[in-house]
Amino acid sequence: MVNYSNNRKSEQNKEGTYERSLRSPELMKFLKKKDKTDDKEQDRFIKVKWKAYRRIVGYAIRYANKDISSSKWREVYGILVGSIEDKNIVLVKDAIPMIVGDRAGVKYENKQYVDMAQIDASIFERSIHDNKNDFIIGWWHTHPGFGFFLSPIDCLTQLGYQIPNPKAIGLIFDHTKMDSKSLGIGVLTLKNPEIGVRSSYHIIENIEYELEQSKMVKKARKIMDRVKKNNEDIIENINYIQETLINKGYYKLQEEFGLIPERNQNEVPIDEQIQRINEENVEFIWDMTDSEADYTIPKFRQDLEEELKDYHEELKKLQEDEEKGKLKQKKKKYNKKIISKLEKPTQWYLKLLSDFNDKLEKISDFFDYLDTNERKTIESFEKKLSNYHDVLEEILHWAEFSVFES
Repeated sequence: MVNYSNNRKSEQNKEGTYERSLRSPELMKFLKKKDKTDDKEQDRFIKVKWKAYRRIVGYAIRYANKDISSSKWREVYGILVGSIEDKNIVLVKDAIPMIVGDRAGVKYENKQYVDMAQIDASIFERSIHDNKNDFIIGWWHTHPGFGFFLSPIDCLTQLGYQIPNPKAIGLIFDHTKMDSKSLGIGVLTLKNPEIGVRSSYHIIENIEYELEQSKMVKKARKIMDRVKKNNEDIIENINYIQETLINKGYYKLQEEFGLIPERNQNEVPIDEQIQRINEENVEFIWDMTDSEADYTIPKFRQDLEEELKDYHEELKKLQEDEEKGKLKQKKKKYNKKIISKLEKPTQWYLKLLSDFNDKLEKISDFFDYLDTNERKTIESFEKKLSNYHDVLEEILHWAEFSVFES
C-alpha cells in the first residue's frame, strides 16, 4: 500500500515559498477581501467601432474557421487603439493584428516588440497632429472554441496593460460564439491587478457597437468569407515577396550590382546573412556609434565611384584649360559609359519593382488583416527598393557632370 501521508510530506518539501504561501490563512483572507467585485467595474462602458471589429474577425478567421480542423485552429493576438471618453467609456477605434500563435497560446518575437513601439509612436504623433487622445488602450486575442476567460498567461499580459493604465481592457474573440445575436466578443479586466496574476477577472457586460449587431454580423460574415477564400493566396504572395523577391532577387542584385552599404558578416553562413539583411528595416543608417569598419561598400559601387572620380578630375582639368569643345565631348562620352554600366542593374531593379507591385495589388484589399511579420516583409522590401533607387538616381545625377559648364 502506498503511504500517501509520506508522499504528501515529500511533495510539500518540494514546494517553493510561493506555493506554500497560497495556503496561508492570512493571505487567503486578504485575497477574498480584495477579490470582491468593484461596483465601479459595473459602470465601465465599452464602445467598439466597426473598423476595429472587422480587423479582429478578418485576421482571426485566417487561422480558425469551419474549413480547418479544430485541432489545427490557432490563436492570434493584436493591440487595441482608442481613447477614454467621459472617464469611464473606453472607445475601441482600431484593432491591429500582431502575431499568430499555436492552438492555445501566442509568443511575441523581437519584430512584434519593435512594431508595437513604432505603432505607439505613430499613434502619438497622429494624436498630436489631429488633436486627439488616442493611445494603446489594451490588447485582443482569440480563443477559438474556448470562450471568454483569462488564463494565467493572459492575466500576466493583461497586467502589462492594466498596471500603467487602470482602464486598459483585454478583448477576446471566439468565432464559435458568433451568431445573429452575438458578435463573439468578450471584454475582460482584472479585478485586483495590484495582487498580480492571482487576481480574478471581470467580464464587462456593457458593450455598445457602432452599428446594430445584426448589421455588424452580416458585414463581418462577408469579410470573413472573402478573407477565408483568399487566405492561401495572401500567404503565397507574402512568401513570394520574402523568398523570391528578397532572398533571391534582391540579394542577387546586391551581390552582382551592389549599391547599398551593408554590415560586415565576417564569415557568417549565407542563410544567416540573408536573415540579418531581412531583419534590417533600413539597409544603411549612419550614426555616431557606427564604425566605418562595420560596413562594406559593395565592389560594384566602389568601382563606379572610382571611375566617376577619375572622370571628374579629367573634366576639371579640361575646364581649367578652357578646352570647351573637348570638355563637352568627354562629358557626353563618360555619361554614356556610366549609363551603360547601370543598364543591367536598372533593368533588374525595375523587374523586382514590377513583380513587387503585382503582388501588392493582389493583397492590397487584405492589408488590414496582415500581421507584424507580413507587414514588415512588405515594408522592408519597399525600403530596400527605395534605397537602391535613390542611389541609382544619385549616381546618374553625378554622371551628368553638370558642375562643369561646356
